[in-house]
Amino acid sequence: MKVLFINSRPNAAQIPGGDTVQMWKSREALDKLGVDVESVGAEALEGPLPACDLAHLFNLQDAQPAWALMERLQKAGIPVVLSPIYWDMTPFWYENASTGSGPWARITRLLGKRVTANLYSRWQRTKAPGSGAWRSQRRLLQTAQRVQPNSRSETALLRRLFGLGRGFEAKVDVVPNAVDPILEGKAAGGESIARRLEYRDFILEVGTIYPVKNQLGLIEALFDLPVPIVFVGQMMEAYADYAAACRSAASRRGNVIFLEHLPHEQLPEVYRSAAVHALPSWRETPGLVSLEAAAAGCKIVSTSIGSARDYFGDEAWYCHPSDPASIRTAVEVALAAPRTPALEQRVKKEFTWERTAEAMLASYRKVLHARPQAAPFVMTGRKPTPAGR
Repeated sequence: MKVLFINSRPNAAQIPGGDTVQMWKSREALDKLGVDVESVGAEALEGPLPACDLAHLFNLQDAQPAWALMERLQKAGIPVVLSPIYWDMTPFWYENASTGSGPWARITRLLGKRVTANLYSRWQRTKAPGSGAWRSQRRLLQTAQRVQPNSRSETALLRRLFGLGRGFEAKVDVVPNAVDPILEGKAAGGESIARRLEYRDFILEVGTIYPVKNQLGLIEALFDLPVPIVFVGQMMEAYADYAAACRSAASRRGNVIFLEHLPHEQLPEVYRSAAVHALPSWRETPGLVSLEAAAAGCKIVSTSIGSARDYFGDEAWYCHPSDPASIRTAVEVALAAPRTPALEQRVKKEFTWERTAEAMLASYRKVLHARPQAAPFVMTGRKPTPAGR
């Protein structure tokens, strides 16, 4: 079987993210199952397409380039499997709109944040069908032969936001995100990095420094908490002002370290040295770094926006990125809780790239009208509690 991997995000090669890691690791695992995978980027819009049995398109966020790729593949008669890697960004848009002197900021001051956030969300949903991006995203979901969300929560969200009927779920195969096997062993060089930090049991956040990951919100929520914070992540030139604001707040707080880049193989010992990995971001599906940290035995604080609960259930703590008190409480409770092996063991067992590749291959066989030989992936984590843990 020959499969063509395409990431629709135009800057995926220049700024790798969770979508690119998902592609790379899935490709490696599929190769072990005998699947021939070739990866290309948005340049697939130009020149001849490689011969393949089907194409696997990643990322629904950048609607126009994704739809252009879909049209090109359709014209070539190539069946398409879609990994949306999608979550609704409305809460983040509202947070930006509610600050400053714009109309939504004025409405927020009059009606309060909760009421205005609901109004803003309804307004966005009402006008979405008039957007070219929304229509392209909906067409992508309707056109793909199979759709591979990373969770049942993502499936439900896609169906609701894009007004998809019952038939949509019939072509959905949930394919999980996974953890890198390197985390199961002690990586060379990691321990020296941990020693260089000069302390242990710190609060850690791994991720690109930009507003969606909410590093500034974490610093401000924990401003007077006497526990060190370590950020590992690249500064993005497009968000230089945000990075500067983070560094300024960190300087005022003190006890904050930025490590702009670490080789992936050096992360395991840093995860193990941390007390808590906190990711109070504006969306995660569920956050590959949260999975990695959990596999290394680190306690997890995650955003409540996204599919983290599908993966971590009641074995993690959740916060809302717009609420400093929520972030503070989740981190403090996590810090006070004892370490237990349950989540680490479950992540290592259930969320492996091998299982991801098996679920992908089963989905591909459905497209090619062959009998699937791998059982559909089913998440078996405990049912999450309604709030908090």
